[in-house]
Amino acid sequence: MRLLDQIRTHLERRKELALARDKSGAEADVELQAATTILLLEAAYGDTEYVWREHRAIVRGLEHEFGLGKEQILELLGRANEIRPPIVRLSDVTDVLRERYSREQRTEVVRLVWRVIQADRVVEEWEEIFADHIAQAVGLDRDEAARARADAQKG
Repeated sequence: MRLLDQIRTHLERRKELALARDKSGAEADVELQAATTILLLEAAYGDTEYVWREHRAIVRGLEHEFGLGKEQILELLGRANEIRPPIVRLSDVTDVLRERYSREQRTEVVRLVWRVIQADRVVEEWEEIFADHIAQAVGLDRDEAARARADAQKG
């Protein structure tokens, strides 16, 4: 029974790491990780200030979806922060995600964006527009985008 429990735990952990592999099954490389992180940073920096709740939502999202440790997350945040717009175009970021992630994974990315937006407990109109734009840019329809937002609110 112990082996069965270990297998079950392993499978559940892999399921949790929704963004750890691309749609082909290859491990998510730094390009995919950075593209996801850039979107999360843009969601956080979009309002007047980057608050600790937004930072915590980003860290937890990267930890949960990529299985990264704190040190790896801080390094990734540093790299992504250096190249976020205007250094890299947002359309290039969404193109990478649309091309390399499955529809379910792209829905997960939009859910993470909503988690960051909702972290400060205030959703501005421009934040809704930003999240809707990201959802459309990564190839989700309105229903999928609405489900991602609802799932983010559930926690």
